[in-house]
Amino acid sequence: MSANFGRYEILRRLGIEQLPALVAAEEPVDEVSDGPFPNIPLTTMPVPGRRCPACALKGQTVWVIPGKRCPQCGTPVR
Repeated sequence: MSANFGRYEILRRLGIEQLPALVAAEEPVDEVSDGPFPNIPLTTMPVPGRRCPACALKGQTVWVIPGKRCPQCGTPVR
């Protein structure tokens, strides 16, 4: 049994359906699209962020999620 078939069987038993693969259109589309998947509705949500104080002192603007560390310098941001 292949690994993919085994995973498929586990998902099937759990009642989880896999999404079909996204395939490019065979014929050219005349409409201009906004991004690679224009028909899929996307929702954006603002994420609270704070500027890293250590990077701000250096003149850099690095946004960090509160409670995490800055990806540039590692300073914890509260």
